[in-house]
Amino acid sequence: MPLGFDLANALFAGISAVASAVQAWIAYRDRHKAAEVFDQTYAAMLQSKEAHAAAEELAAIIPEDVIKDLEKRADTCWTGYRAVLGGDFLPNEIDSATISVQACVCRELGRIYTLSGEIPSRWLGQWKRFECEDPSVVHDAPSDLETKVDLRMQA
Repeated sequence: MPLGFDLANALFAGISAVASAVQAWIAYRDRHKAAEVFDQTYAAMLQSKEAHAAAEELAAIIPEDVIKDLEKRADTCWTGYRAVLGGDFLPNEIDSATISVQACVCRELGRIYTLSGEIPSRWLGQWKRFECEDPSVVHDAPSDLETKVDLRMQA
C-alpha cells in the first residue's frame, strides 16, 4: 500500500483509540482502564476494514504530503494523551489532557474539512463522536466534553 494509505490508516486508528479512551476516562475515571482501552482500540483499528476503507477514502482526496502532516500532528496529540493516561497524573490533569486531545482531533478533522470542503463519509462518525464544530464557526462556550468532564469532577 502507498504511504498515504498507511498514514491515513494510522490517523483513523489513532483518532478511534483516542475516542474510546476518552469515553473510558469519562465513564470510569480510571486512567489505567482508559490507557488499556486506547492500546486495544489502536491495535484493533489498524487491522480493521473500517480503518482501511476510511484510509482509502482519505488518500483518494488528500495529497500524501498533507496526510503525512495531519498524521504527524495528530500522533503528537494522542501520544501525549496516552503518556498522561500511563503516567502519574492527577484526575484534573487528565481532564485537561482529555479536553486538549479532543481539540487537537477536531483541529485535524477541521483541516480535512477545509481542504476537501466536507468531512469524508467514513470520517463523519469521528467528527460526530468528538462533537467537532464547523471550523468556520467560533464558539466561546465550553464544548459538551468540557461540560461532561466538569460534571464528573463535581460528582
